[in-house]
Amino acid sequence: MFYRFETEVPLRWVDVDSAGVVNNAVFLSLMEQARYAYFRHLGLLDDHRVPFVLAEANVRFLRPGRLGMNVAVAVATSRLGGSSFDMHYEVRAGEEVLVEAKAVLVFVDEATRPTEIPAPFREAVAQFEQLAAE
Repeated sequence: MFYRFETEVPLRWVDVDSAGVVNNAVFLSLMEQARYAYFRHLGLLDDHRVPFVLAEANVRFLRPGRLGMNVAVAVATSRLGGSSFDMHYEVRAGEEVLVEAKAVLVFVDEATRPTEIPAPFREAVAQFEQLAAE
């Protein structure tokens, strides 16, 4: 996977257990923070309203994270469907990949029913990621 976007996401004291190892659930929060930064970078969440929900997440833990590591998360959108889209992540400490993940997100309306991906969102992501139209 090629990543055009990466952001630092600092670890906090609360993110680790008594042995100083990052709790596995924290990695989803790191990816969520990186996802928000990604869409802010594209100018798509300037109103701070997130119009999609997480429908699926698959996480592969490769190495433990530890307090004191400088952590960055690489983010890429790989597919834009009708109402859903796929994102990939790598949580990194320097050159070392700690976690690889894939998520499926779905645009929803006010009643949380799936809805079409808005054209401005689709166009901005497709242009940034150089995705071909489906």
